[in-house]
Amino acid sequence: MHRPTDNLRADHVVAARGVRVLAAIAGQVRSGGEFPAADCACVLRFLREWVLAVHMRKEDEILAPAVAMRADEEDAAIVGELMRLHEEIRELTHYLVLFWEPTGELTDDERAGFAETVTAIVARLARRQDLEENMLFPACDACVPADDQLDWLAQFAQLESQRSSREFWAGQVDLLATTWLK
Repeated sequence: MHRPTDNLRADHVVAARGVRVLAAIAGQVRSGGEFPAADCACVLRFLREWVLAVHMRKEDEILAPAVAMRADEEDAAIVGELMRLHEEIRELTHYLVLFWEPTGELTDDERAGFAETVTAIVARLARRQDLEENMLFPACDACVPADDQLDWLAQFAQLESQRSSREFWAGQVDLLATTWLK
């Protein structure tokens, strides 16, 4: 059986690659290079439209509540930490939208602010992924009965059909990666 946690781990591969692209863009901006507005807009759409609006919804609306109800106190506390990180990531991503289409070259302060905000998002996404893969997913696999998970993959597919799919964004991230990840 393809477990829902396997689906989420596959999402993590795409998400991590997209985050590496964003970090590479921030590195260029931090070092004084040109601000790549189009590439930045694409990777920020990826964060907003897929990482936050699809992938994290799979985790936060479907998997996490089941773990919180069935796992021990420590695992239930992890769910709370994941929700907090989600809100911080969402808010920081919103801040970056201000940099999508600058009217001119960024000032030194804007460059620093952009790079620092990206660093904060990258750190929170890495922390969240670590907690999920090392605590939440194992707790789900151990504590949530398989029959309770039977329709989760269909629910995941429904979320993707409402917004955008992993496959679509994997292609977009691959295109960006040819420029930014060497």
